[in-house]
Amino acid sequence: MFRLNNIKQNLLIVALATFISGCGGGSTTTSEGIASTPALSSKAIQEGQVIDRATGRGLANVEVNIESHTTTTDANGFYRLNNIAVNDNAVVNFEKDGYLFGSTKVQIKALSGDNTPSTNYLEYTLDTYNTQWSYDSQDGSTSAAVEIPAGTIHTDESENVYNGVVYSRWLFKDTMTAEGRDAFPGAFEGMNNNGIVVPFVSYGLMSVELKDENGASLSLSENITLALPSVTGTTENILSLWYYDYDQGLWIEDGFAERQSDGTYLGEISHPGTWSLSQPIEVEVGIYRGYILNVDGSPMSDARVYAVGDNWISSDLSTDQNGQFELEVIPGNNFQLSAYNYKDQYEATYNGIMPIIASGNIVEG
Repeated sequence: MFRLNNIKQNLLIVALATFISGCGGGSTTTSEGIASTPALSSKAIQEGQVIDRATGRGLANVEVNIESHTTTTDANGFYRLNNIAVNDNAVVNFEKDGYLFGSTKVQIKALSGDNTPSTNYLEYTLDTYNTQWSYDSQDGSTSAAVEIPAGTIHTDESENVYNGVVYSRWLFKDTMTAEGRDAFPGAFEGMNNNGIVVPFVSYGLMSVELKDENGASLSLSENITLALPSVTGTTENILSLWYYDYDQGLWIEDGFAERQSDGTYLGEISHPGTWSLSQPIEVEVGIYRGYILNVDGSPMSDARVYAVGDNWISSDLSTDQNGQFELEVIPGNNFQLSAYNYKDQYEATYNGIMPIIASGNIVEG
């Protein structure tokens, strides 16, 4: 996901070690909730590169958008969005035919006084679909993972009934793996059935795409049945299903899957799109606070920091002017720390496991 620069990477590793060395005996307090900072209105730039995971090379002709601002990557996968609003929690979407619809969040900072480009660089990796097939809309379809009943009415984006060949794509990623976590759109949290945004852990990322003969998206009158045989890391009888809303940059709870006697999870989804098999966290999260310093001892103020668990990631989208960051972590879970300097474009991971943080506690490095 990140561009590596060996010299700079080593410097950031030293910086990571600097703040980690003091965290083992850090103080612990009780969390009372963290207030978010409202977005401001100002001029900014966001730029980056989109990478094809299979080749490791830049990916051309990817549509990139932040709200109403849209551009397309060049032959080497680079893009630039100009005159966008400053935003502490901006949703960036990446779309290219044949690839999983990508999405992430970044902090958008304004231009500095001397018109130096704002420090909002992002590298993002896109994954191709695992499987593709076609079927007649009247006949329905049964594949290894996706079942659409015969007689299901297919409709186009104008809600007109479609009769013809349907072109289908399917992707499944095990989110217990680094590749699965990296492909996961948005954050590991979503709005539950009570309208509350809660953190969750994911046991599988999946996407179903249905298109007509002209490449336009299709919807269905019936639910789609999913059979998921490759779920690891859990034996829970019931797991919630969540779909990703790309406009909001938010996961929405909608349905559930049930474990079968052979270990397969069977569930129904209400529409095509990107879905996650997730378990919400029903206790208060833990908080980890720390800071990053440059090797000269000065604060590093332009770094994204990530807590990476077995099947979840939490992020602070930017260290502040003092190099400080704050991460919500899943209680009772180990995690690793990584950081990406989005101004100078380098990344490093701390070579160690962070201590478990109990529910409601704050650990400060």
